[in-house]
Amino acid sequence: MVELTTYLFPAIQALFCTIIGIVWLVGFFRHRNFGFLLLGFVALAEGVTSLVRQAIINYIIYHQPYASATARTTTIGTVSMVILGIYVFYWVAAGLGAILVVFHRTDSPGIQHPPVS
Repeated sequence: MVELTTYLFPAIQALFCTIIGIVWLVGFFRHRNFGFLLLGFVALAEGVTSLVRQAIINYIIYHQPYASATARTTTIGTVSMVILGIYVFYWVAAGLGAILVVFHRTDSPGIQHPPVS
C-alpha cells in the first residue's frame, strides 16, 4: 500500500498537466500558433515524465531487495540527474513556446492596413 501512495502526487500532477496540455492544444487549434502546440506537448510530456520517474524510483526501492543501500542511492541519484536534465529541456521548450505565444502577431479581418510604399 505504501508503494501505491507514492504514486498519488505524480498522478495528480499528471492529471493537471494533462488538463493544461489539452487547454494549450485547444489554443493551438483556435489561433494556429506554434507556441501553443509546443506548450501543449511540453505539459503532456511533463506529466508522463513525473509518473515514469516515480515508477523507476519505486522499482528501485521496493523491488530490488538484494541491492545494497549504496547501489540504491547511486541509482536513484543517477535517475534523478537524468530526469532533471530532461526537465531543463522541457523548461527551455516551454519558454520558447511562451515567447512564440506572446510575440505572435494576429491580423484582425476588420482592420485595413495602409499600403506599404
